Amino acid sequence: MTLSQLHVNWNYPTDVRVGVGRIQELPSICHSLGMHAPLLVTDPGLAKLPMIKTALVACQQAKLSIDVFSQIKSNPTGENVCAGVKMFHAGGRFWRW
Repeated sequence: MTLSQLHVNWNYPTDVRVGVGRIQELPSICHSLGMHAPLLVTDPGLAKLPMIKTALVACQQAKLSIDVFSQIKSNPTGENVCAGVKMFHAGGRFWRW
């Protein structure tokens, strides 16, 4: 088996999916969770990679109002967390329990 053939799911403590092309599953996962306006949180380096653009385009094509928050350090500060929460709330996002 090569790395490109690897598809893995694990569910502890949260659902994690690994494998080539799995970013295309993001819109259906968001819909299944009742999300209409997901906030993709990443670091500034990853935000520049094609994978993030792919995720954004897939979500936009699925009629999701997606934003990216990338102003975060690898070891987030309180300011980073507060800024992310502010952006989360500004987008009309909510948690569904």
